[in-house]
Amino acid sequence: MTSKNQDLLTLTDALAELNRARLRKDANAGMYAPSTGYGYASTGRIPAERKGRHYYVRRSDLPLIAARLPAGRRRSPSAA
Repeated sequence: MTSKNQDLLTLTDALAELNRARLRKDANAGMYAPSTGYGYASTGRIPAERKGRHYYVRRSDLPLIAARLPAGRRRSPSAA
């Protein structure tokens, strides 16, 4: 039997981890919005399991989730 990483994270924790990784690469990168993540999880667009009120994702699915979720745009300071 192959050994898979079956560690479950809450979707909120997974998005926070993905956002930290994006910020390490580029301080001006757009972030993944929790509302978008939950919408994608509820419609099955990203792999997630619902247990009670929370969605859980596997740590091994983080690259797939990052590829499927759109990143928001950072707003540049408005010139007055």
